Amino acid sequence: MITLLIVDDEPIERTALQRMIEEGFDDVEIVGQAANGREAIELAARLKPDVITMDIKMPGIGGLQAIERIRETDKDAAFIVVTAYDTFEFAQQALRMGVRDYLLKPSKTAVVLETIGKVAGDVKASRRERESRTRDKERLRRMLPVVEADIVSQLLFDYAPSVHLNELIALLGEPEIGEGFVLNVLLLEGSAGDDAPAEQEELQGRLAELLEASGVPGWIGRLSGKQLPVVAFKTPGASYRQTAVGLGRRLVQALRRGGGPEPFIGIGGPSAGLNELRRSYHEALLAAVDPSLPARFCLYEDLARLDAPSPGDRMPELEKAVLEDVRRGGWEAATAGAWRLVDLHESSGQPLGIAQQRIFEVLVIVARMLEEMGYEVGKPYYSRLASSFVQLKAETGALLGRMAEATALAAGEPEPGLVASMKKFIKDHASEDLSLERVAAAVDRNPFYVSKLFKSQFGMNYIDYLTECRMEAAKQLMRETDKSLKEITYDVGYRDPNYFSRAFKKIVGHSPTDYRKTLLRPADRNR
Repeated sequence: MITLLIVDDEPIERTALQRMIEEGFDDVEIVGQAANGREAIELAARLKPDVITMDIKMPGIGGLQAIERIRETDKDAAFIVVTAYDTFEFAQQALRMGVRDYLLKPSKTAVVLETIGKVAGDVKASRRERESRTRDKERLRRMLPVVEADIVSQLLFDYAPSVHLNELIALLGEPEIGEGFVLNVLLLEGSAGDDAPAEQEELQGRLAELLEASGVPGWIGRLSGKQLPVVAFKTPGASYRQTAVGLGRRLVQALRRGGGPEPFIGIGGPSAGLNELRRSYHEALLAAVDPSLPARFCLYEDLARLDAPSPGDRMPELEKAVLEDVRRGGWEAATAGAWRLVDLHESSGQPLGIAQQRIFEVLVIVARMLEEMGYEVGKPYYSRLASSFVQLKAETGALLGRMAEATALAAGEPEPGLVASMKKFIKDHASEDLSLERVAAAVDRNPFYVSKLFKSQFGMNYIDYLTECRMEAAKQLMRETDKSLKEITYDVGYRDPNYFSRAFKKIVGHSPTDYRKTLLRPADRNR
C-alpha cells in the first residue's frame, strides 16, 4: 500500500483530488490533508507518507520551501508538485529538489491518475530495491564471519590455499592490509568446543566487536577445541608492539568480563605479508605454552626473558621448523628436527631436565596443532625423566612416531560411502550458501577432517570442488535452457554476475558469453 498526503490551500482542490485518487486506485491510501506549508511539514513528520502532492503557491510557507524542510528529515518521500505556473525557472528549482513529477491546474482525471500511478510505481520499485539491499546486507553480515574463518584457515593451516583466496579477501572490503600478526586465544576452562555453534558464534561476535571498537583490523578464525586464532593488522602510526600489547590486554579484559573460560593469549611476531602469517601463528603457539603468566598474554619476542637461558639463536627457528614439518605431514623431517633440538641443548651445556621440559612444550604445541587440523592424538607424555640425552632423543622419536601413527590412521581410507555422501550432498545443495561446516555437519564429521579428506581424495580444496560443481551446473543450464546469464548466476548459487563470470572463465577457460556461443541451441539441431 502506498500512503499519500495532499497539500493545497483550497479545500475544493483537496477534496476533488482525494476523490479522484480513491476512485482510481486500490493500493493508494490518503493518510491526510494539509492546508499550508507549515501543516504539511508537521503531518509529513508524523505520518511519513510515501508520496506528497504539494501545491506551490500557498500563504506563509510555500510549497518549494516546505519540500526543502521535509527533505531534511525524510529523504525517501516522493513529491508531485501541483501548480498553475509552467515556467522553466520553476522546473529547474523543482528538479534540484528531486521532485518526481508535476501536475498543472487544472488537470484532467486521466492525467492525474497517470501521473500519480507512475510515481506510486516508482516508489514501489524503490521500496523493493531497498528491501533487497537490506536482505543482501543481512546475508553478507551473516556470511562475513564464515568468510573470515575460511581465510584464516587457509592462511594458517592449508599448504595450498584456494585459488579464490584473494577474491575472498576482497569480499571483506578490508582497508589496505598492513603488517600483520597472529593471536592464539587459548580458553583454559569449559570452552564451548566444536559442538556448541551458538556459543562459538557469540564468542566470535564479541571478539569482532572488540576489534572494531579498538580500531584494529582483523579476521577471526574458527574455534577448535580450546583455541581460536585471530589475525590482526597493525594500525597506522602505531608500532607492532604497541598494537599487540594493547589488543592482547583488551581481549583478556573483555573475555574475563564476559565470564566463561579463563583466557590466555599467545601473540606471534609481525609478518610483512600474508604468506608469512603461518610463521607468526607458530610463534603464537609457542608464546602460549606457559598459561600461568599473570598478564594472561605473552608476546613471542618476550619468551627469551621468561624462559631459562637460551641454548642458542637457532632454537626458535628449529622449533618452528618442527611444527611446519608436522603440518606438512613430513614426520621424518620433524623427528630429525626434534633430534637436532636435543643435540643443540646438549652442545650448549643446557641441563637435561630443562632440555626435556623444552622439548615437551614443543610436543604439546604439535598436539594442539594436530587437534586443530582434525586429528585426535592426545597429550604427549614422557614416561620418565630421561637419564641421558640419547634416551631423550629415543623417547622424543617414539612420541612423534605415535602421533604419526594416529594421524595416518585418521587420514586413512574413509568409511565406505562417506565420500559418496559428501559429493552427493554438495551437488544437491551447490546452489545454496554452502559452508564447509554445513557439509561436515551433514556427514557428522569435524570440518578440519572434511577439509583434509577433500585434499586427499579429490586433490583440491572444498571451495574449488564446490566451484566445479556449480560450473558444471551452469554449463548444463547453458546447453539445455535459454535462461539469461544473470538467471544462471543466481540458479547456481552466486549473487554477483561479475564474480560468476570471472570464476567461470578461470575454471572453464572461456567467459560464459563465449562458451554459450560455441553451443548449438536445441532449435538449431532440428533444422
